[in-house]
Amino acid sequence: MPADDGQLISVNLWRPLAAPRGLVQVVHGLSEHAARYERFAAACTARNLTVVAHDHRGHGVACTAEALGHFADDAGWDKVIADVRVVNAAVRKEFEDRPLAMLGHSMGSYIAQSFVMRHPGAVDALVLSGSTYAPRLQLRLGQFAAWLESKRHDKKHRSPLLNKQAFGAFNQRFEPARTAFDWLSRDTREVDRYLADPHCGAVPSAQLWLDLIGGLLEIGTTRALRSVPADLPVLITGGSNDPVGGRRGMARLAARWTHTGHENVTLNLFDDARHEMLNETNRDEFTRFVIDWIDQSTA
Repeated sequence: MPADDGQLISVNLWRPLAAPRGLVQVVHGLSEHAARYERFAAACTARNLTVVAHDHRGHGVACTAEALGHFADDAGWDKVIADVRVVNAAVRKEFEDRPLAMLGHSMGSYIAQSFVMRHPGAVDALVLSGSTYAPRLQLRLGQFAAWLESKRHDKKHRSPLLNKQAFGAFNQRFEPARTAFDWLSRDTREVDRYLADPHCGAVPSAQLWLDLIGGLLEIGTTRALRSVPADLPVLITGGSNDPVGGRRGMARLAARWTHTGHENVTLNLFDDARHEMLNETNRDEFTRFVIDWIDQSTA
């Protein structure tokens, strides 16, 4: 479907056989794509939920190799959030009387938070998977490094330095590691599937890092959090051994939401699991838990 600026958004839609009793909008993470959520969508449609998931700019099977990992030269974060709104509005229009839960994973969890902050009331429940709350000083340092790389090279530069700063330490707790992406999951077959996917693992551009860090700084403010309705059900969930957030990062995030007056925040961690819960060894348990929570929160 067309974005606000005319760029085409690649959208996946999975429908149950019967009329759906609810909707799930998936917002995928960095350097992956929406089609990877097909197994989760199958579990949802079996429970009579329609699932929609689109590819962000610079991501997905319709994206050229040259464009992978780059939102836009300018205002990339705003354009990504606007694309989420376009998809959200389309499914809301088609299924206007059905409740909608949004599931954002990793970078998608930050995008989802930005979306609900800019568009209060657009979702009926929010699931944040593999998320964290990053200290602002850490973000400012990363922002400066990304700005420096964009000036030394250009906005589309794929910086090994920034990539190492962002992901270099993630595998350390899993040494001796079999691959550079052991931190994603304990399931070696899923890690290998990620490695073999030409649309996964792209090194982000310097400008994408600037967009992402700017978005993180935006959603971390008290004012932004308080723009979200206080009664919105929020689930913060993931693996306790996730190097992106894990037990401490997700606990900090939950504390921020409750501190700003949100009265329906649930924190649930899965012991020893890593970053991609939907591709973990206990993914079926996680999937059932998330769908059950969505059912209860949108009933």
